[in-house]
Amino acid sequence: MRFEERAVSDAEGTILRHNVADAGGARVLRKGTLLADEHLVQLAGAGIDAVEVAILEQDDVQEDEAARALAAAMETDELELSLSAGGRVNLRATVDGLLEVDAERLLALNMLPGIALATRRQHMVVGPNQTTDNVATMKIVPYAIRRSDLDRALELASARPGMIEVRAFQPGRRAALLLAGEPAVHAKLRDSFEAPTRTRLEGLKAVLAVVECVEQEEGAIAQAASRLAAEVNLLIIAGQTSVMNEEDSTLRALRRAGAELTLSGAPVEPGNLLALAYLPDAPVLCAPGCARGLRRNVMDVVLPRLLLGDRLDRREVAALGLGGFLTAAERAGDVT
Repeated sequence: MRFEERAVSDAEGTILRHNVADAGGARVLRKGTLLADEHLVQLAGAGIDAVEVAILEQDDVQEDEAARALAAAMETDELELSLSAGGRVNLRATVDGLLEVDAERLLALNMLPGIALATRRQHMVVGPNQTTDNVATMKIVPYAIRRSDLDRALELASARPGMIEVRAFQPGRRAALLLAGEPAVHAKLRDSFEAPTRTRLEGLKAVLAVVECVEQEEGAIAQAASRLAAEVNLLIIAGQTSVMNEEDSTLRALRRAGAELTLSGAPVEPGNLLALAYLPDAPVLCAPGCARGLRRNVMDVVLPRLLLGDRLDRREVAALGLGGFLTAAERAGDVT
């Protein structure tokens, strides 16, 4: 692609580089217009004799054509494309699920000249029934890019698994909620935790199948956790107080019940007092106090991944620190 100033009479078939206004400041034509005969008449009628234009060369691919080809290479059953305009195509989730982005391939794509692909954050919940179904926006920055650059971009975008994937939630996943505390507070624990937990699970196409209360005693928790984990896909434990460290009675009880791994604490705010464990039959999420509310917190970061079968070890949890300070807007649900 090369740039020239051309007489209006000789500009047909070129691309207008800048917005053009008449003597009164009113826009005559928008930048990026592929100049046809009727445009030349408009320009001449506005008293404009010459314009700055872009001229595509043999190896160039026009912006909308390139945008459509590149976005189509990323399309899956879970992703659909918007119409291209001005070199931009948006990708939307067709199902409720978890966004997965291959960060290295995304970086390699964005290193190519003239291509800009921006995605939502890693492991964000997206979909038609979620806060947003917008997954990514892809823009060809100039009016055209070289064929060789587009071919390299298509290699990156068409490889599978995709650079951008939406892992659909599986309807019917079952969870149990085990509430641990003194008998006098069991009713209060139910009032505090059951409704928000049920709402979160339903938003992820899962169901809260069982709610039980148990005394905050190691043996009682171990027995109930072992039994419930055999009946469901995920066990959530909440209690009178949150788990503070590895020697908390709840984590001791889970190890007694056969947990292969336990860990406490997460670099996410709200939600530092999260704890996780893995029983032979199901993962266990020990919920912090912020799980009583529906504003975005650590539950919304971790729960979707556990329901999809991810196993979060200490390194995975530590990695949540990047972006783990959830903003006031996110906690209020404004993440669009």
